[in-house]
Amino acid sequence: MEHSSPASRRNSPAAADLSAADYVRLLHPPGSIGKVSFTIIRSRDEAITRTYSVETAPMIVESLLDESTYLTLNRFNGPRDGCRLAQLNALYLDLDVHRLPGSNQPHEHWVEKLHMELDAKSIPRPSVVIFTGRGLAAIWLIDPLPKKARARWSACLSCLIGLFKHLGADSACSDAPRVFRVPGTTNLKAGAEVRTIDGTLLRYPFDALADRIFEAAGRPTRRQLSNQKAAQAGKPRSGEPHGLAPRKRFAMISSDLDKIVSHWGGHVPEGKRNTFLHLVATCLTHTAPEAEIENEVFRTAAIATPGLSEREVVGIIRSAERQAQKACSSTPALDGRLHYTGARIAELLEISDDVARTLGLEQVFSKEERARRKASREKERRMASGATSREEWLSQNSASREQPWKAGGMSRTKWYELGLHKALRPT
Repeated sequence: MEHSSPASRRNSPAAADLSAADYVRLLHPPGSIGKVSFTIIRSRDEAITRTYSVETAPMIVESLLDESTYLTLNRFNGPRDGCRLAQLNALYLDLDVHRLPGSNQPHEHWVEKLHMELDAKSIPRPSVVIFTGRGLAAIWLIDPLPKKARARWSACLSCLIGLFKHLGADSACSDAPRVFRVPGTTNLKAGAEVRTIDGTLLRYPFDALADRIFEAAGRPTRRQLSNQKAAQAGKPRSGEPHGLAPRKRFAMISSDLDKIVSHWGGHVPEGKRNTFLHLVATCLTHTAPEAEIENEVFRTAAIATPGLSEREVVGIIRSAERQAQKACSSTPALDGRLHYTGARIAELLEISDDVARTLGLEQVFSKEERARRKASREKERRMASGATSREEWLSQNSASREQPWKAGGMSRTKWYELGLHKALRPT
């Protein structure tokens, strides 16, 4: 009898139809740091979260299969919350293939398509692929990472999602507290059972997996970035570094916003409230810990934008918290958070350059005002270095005005070559 190799089979027997308990053990092996949470959704308005140790969770899950139950993919020091993150455990994609053209194709078709895309990009296949009742969930288990690696993890996950947007990858599925449906439960929207259908069951070293993902996206790997940084460090540097660090610049913008709201009498005018509070929250993503954003935005909203509804304020806060979880970099192009120029903020809030000068704003003003200030600083620097103004120079060097070479019947160049200009210098 001829046997097919595992690579030639459409689904891996080892990964297909895992029991709920085996799935939980695969994701969260005994002895792992942190706890896992189950979220049970009973209605649109009712969701319950229950948190267990990694040893207890596999025994509990069987009793939760009759409900719409989800499981955290990462682990936490208590109930799932970004501030309580204990270990990063996986990279993942929520593939909404049911929204794509040809969505009537069986899920095996989409798994095969996913594999073809991964192989072409030289990215390892997922540890587990789950049929969620309508779409697919692809999970790459990784060697656990500490909380401090969150920025690198987030940048890699965002890159992975970008690579598979065309396969329905949900960009909202990029947060550390993310939960996926538990195999063995039923997707009530589709009336279909959730089950594992494919996967390698492997756990990957994060750095090696991240390098494959970044290379597929045409972005530098961690080693290449390190080499570039080392090469730059070896080059001689002249003068001061160009520009301000984002943290310092946004601290200055935050101070400008305080001056502006004071100029407005303590309350932001109607029509600018949402924008103003969004800018305050954006500054906090650069200058404050994520855990402090909510309290700070609520405090500012109560004082400066009392006309905004709680729903609007909460929406701004949640958006800022998602931004704060993204990659941090001193280079805006590599930073996942929002960056606004002072000129753009001045435009959004309709701050004129006259007002900016009157209030002493340090960042919020137009490009023209920035150029004027730069020229003024440069002039002051030259004067401090001993330079003289053009008027002073002409008063001491009258030759350019009187043109004595013409009286001598020669060209200016010849007059200087003969050294006749020296005779005009005061002794």
